[in-house]
Amino acid sequence: MSNNPLKQYFRQPALYLKLPTLGKWYNSTDVELSQDHEVPVYGLSALDDIMLNTPDALLNGQALENVIKNCVPNVKNVKALMVPDLETIFLGMKIATNNGKYEIERKCPGCSVDVNFEVNCYNLLDQTTYIEDSDTKIQFNENLILEISPYTFEMRQLFMQRQFEEQQTLRMIDEQNKDIDNFEKARILAESIERLSIITFKLVSMSIRSIKLVKENVLVTDQTQIVEWLVNIPKSQADTIIDTVNQLNTVGPLREVDAQCDKCNHTWKETLNFDPVSFFGKR
Repeated sequence: MSNNPLKQYFRQPALYLKLPTLGKWYNSTDVELSQDHEVPVYGLSALDDIMLNTPDALLNGQALENVIKNCVPNVKNVKALMVPDLETIFLGMKIATNNGKYEIERKCPGCSVDVNFEVNCYNLLDQTTYIEDSDTKIQFNENLILEISPYTFEMRQLFMQRQFEEQQTLRMIDEQNKDIDNFEKARILAESIERLSIITFKLVSMSIRSIKLVKENVLVTDQTQIVEWLVNIPKSQADTIIDTVNQLNTVGPLREVDAQCDKCNHTWKETLNFDPVSFFGKR
């Protein structure tokens, strides 16, 4: 390929992205960052576009990994990518491919008419927030200090796959059991919610990188010990950890935009979803 005379016409980086985590948890084998914590981003190739429009291929994560490596070659280990960086990269790929035009179809909350409106990804990136050290610390009383991090790509895929499986199971039960009574449906739904809650709990525990006992000057990093501690603390403390981890995962590009219905002029705040199936897909 190095001798290919067409090489000068290959894709070139369309922009350079500053990552919301500033590379805090990466080493050089994960992501190669510039001194400004940036990575070059290329537009989608024709093959990338095909893969992003094959939802089944995206579900196991391998197709999405390949696309990210092709569009952001400085990312060496996609599984280690933090969610705020991942979603920022999605926006960068959108901009590099089609100038960042993102069309959304929603039902107007005011008149229930289907409405199409366009979002400019440049505007979302311009209002990116960045993780600060204080965002990654949780302190209980004067002795426990937790260091947390966002979900990784691998953790995100685990949750998405499990959520998809649960949705498929519930849909199949509903279709095959038209006469099932409401109590049985409630039981099945409760079991499904419990399984998803267990996955959420597992992800939160994996987001706790360490717990420091200040008085004893002990640093706990063993995941088994952290999980054991997590299941034995008061609900109020567990809720604080879950809320803080969730908040950390929302750092990055702007996720809320103003929307207006062109039929009734109703306005509302639209929350954006950067899930690649809906964000890049044509169907």
